[in-house]
Amino acid sequence: MQNLFCFEKFRMKDILIIHTGGTFGMVPKKTASTLAPNQVQAQITQHVPELEKIANIDFRAVFNIDSADMEPAHWQQLATLIYENIEPYDGFVIIHGTDSMSYTAAALSFMLQNMPKPVIITGSQRPIAEIRTDARMNLINAVELATYSIPEVCIFFGTELFRGNRAVKESSTEYGAFISPNYPPLAEVGLEIEIDQRLLLQPGGKAQPKTAISDKVLVIPFFPGQQPQYLQWLLDSPIKAIVIEALGLGNVAVKDNALVALIEELTTADNLVVITSQSHHGWVDLSRYENGKRIQAAGAIGAYDMTLEATIVKLMHLLGEYSDDIIEVRKRLCKPIAGEISTQD
Repeated sequence: MQNLFCFEKFRMKDILIIHTGGTFGMVPKKTASTLAPNQVQAQITQHVPELEKIANIDFRAVFNIDSADMEPAHWQQLATLIYENIEPYDGFVIIHGTDSMSYTAAALSFMLQNMPKPVIITGSQRPIAEIRTDARMNLINAVELATYSIPEVCIFFGTELFRGNRAVKESSTEYGAFISPNYPPLAEVGLEIEIDQRLLLQPGGKAQPKTAISDKVLVIPFFPGQQPQYLQWLLDSPIKAIVIEALGLGNVAVKDNALVALIEELTTADNLVVITSQSHHGWVDLSRYENGKRIQAAGAIGAYDMTLEATIVKLMHLLGEYSDDIIEVRKRLCKPIAGEISTQD
């Protein structure tokens, strides 16, 4: 038994790198200053030869797109690929554009429940071929983290490893582009890799893919002076879940231009109205102020401390899994699936 332990501890791990596109693998076109995807695997081999010292690397380029073009079908393809390769690989690294990275991370966390091995999503602010690129160290650290026992979907960027469904993109220019507003980083990478084991998910059963998804979700930001009558069309639409980005702890107008009547109409018509906050840090508490109490009485529910991205994707996931059963979706929305929401006592 001791020899088996030593073999497992010191053997070279097998890691699958999955390329999806984004800034990471782009190279300048000769005829223009814009960037275009080109020969990502060759670029990685050329610019990051150190990877072979960390793990045995296999590479798949499943698609090569700007992350703004990412669709739920791409999430399903990624989840299926990872699930089908759980046995032969010790970990997975996904190269992804930064703009929609948080959405993909949230989607995979819900689609790959009880994931027993690390899925580390990373990318870069500069292409790997550029001199001052952040792509090289992001990939090196992501691959090394994928050799550890981290049983969940994560985002690694800069020097920090975040739970994927807790991370949001904060900057388009800083190398530390992501933050995790309401949950601590799972790991810090400096001279040493420091993983906080207390924060990691513990699989509660056998891994299973749950890739059903719905697109019947819409997000509406609230702003002072918003006219509820402009939103009446929602009552005749196929949309089943409306996310309202409210102010602070979940406030919207309840006097002039009040949204209360519209929320009540929507919920009566078997739709779900979910309140998130335009503030990154903190949570939604509809019981705190009179405005929140009014919209709660009208049928709205708060997303507590979930990020906007996680709220949107979780609704898509639940509507897909439960065939638009609003009662079931409502019941499950504020219960954690993959650590995306803090346990409410």
